[in-house]
Amino acid sequence: MKSILQRYSVHLLLVLFGGIITYFAYQEAIGLYVLSVMMFMGVNIILSTSLNLVNGNMGEFSCGHAGFMCVGAYVSSILGVLLFSKDKVFGAPLLDPGLAIYCFPLLILVGGIAAAVAGLLVALPSYKTRGDYLAIITIAANYIIISLIENLGVIGGSRGFMGMKKVVNAMGDTIDLPWMVIWVFLFTVFTVWILRRYNSSTFGKGYQLSVRMRWLRK
Repeated sequence: MKSILQRYSVHLLLVLFGGIITYFAYQEAIGLYVLSVMMFMGVNIILSTSLNLVNGNMGEFSCGHAGFMCVGAYVSSILGVLLFSKDKVFGAPLLDPGLAIYCFPLLILVGGIAAAVAGLLVALPSYKTRGDYLAIITIAANYIIISLIENLGVIGGSRGFMGMKKVVNAMGDTIDLPWMVIWVFLFTVFTVWILRRYNSSTFGKGYQLSVRMRWLRK
C-alpha cells in the first residue's frame, strides 16, 4: 500500500488539487478574475510544454507555435458553435446542445488535427531549413495566421470569437459544474503527462540523442 501511494503520489495530489479548485469554483468562492488567471496559466502551460518539445528536445528554432495553436482553438470553437448553439452567423445548432459536454473532447481533437495540418503546410516547403531561417519562416506564418483571423469579420475579427460562451453554458445546463475550469485542468495535466511519457520513451530518447549528435557534428 505504501509503495502504491509513493508511486502515484503526484497523481493523487493532482486529483486532490483539481477537486479542490473545482469545488471552490462551483461554490463561487473563487472570483472570476482569479479563475481566469488560473485558466490562462493552464493554457500557457500547454503552450510552453509543447513548445519545449519542438525548441528544447528537437532543437528546432520554431516561432510559429502560437499561430498553430490559434488555428486549433478557432477551428474547435467554430465547430462547437456550429453544432451546439444558436448563432446569428451560423444559424440554428445542428445537434442537441445537451451533447456538447460529451463531444467537447472530440472538438479539441479536431482542433488539434487542424493545427497539425497548418503546421504541416508550413513544414513541407521549409523541410530542410534550420536555425534562423526556420525562425523567420515560422514568424511569417504566425503573422499570416494572425492577420487572416483579424480580417475575418464573420468570426469576430480583431475582437475575437465570442460564440463559445453559449456552448459552455449548454454544458452547464446539462450538468451544473464549472466546465471551463475542469476542461483546462484536465487537458493541462494530459498534455504534461503525454509529453513526459514521450520524452522518457525509447523513441523520444533516441530522437534527443540524434539531435545532440547533430549539434556535436557542427
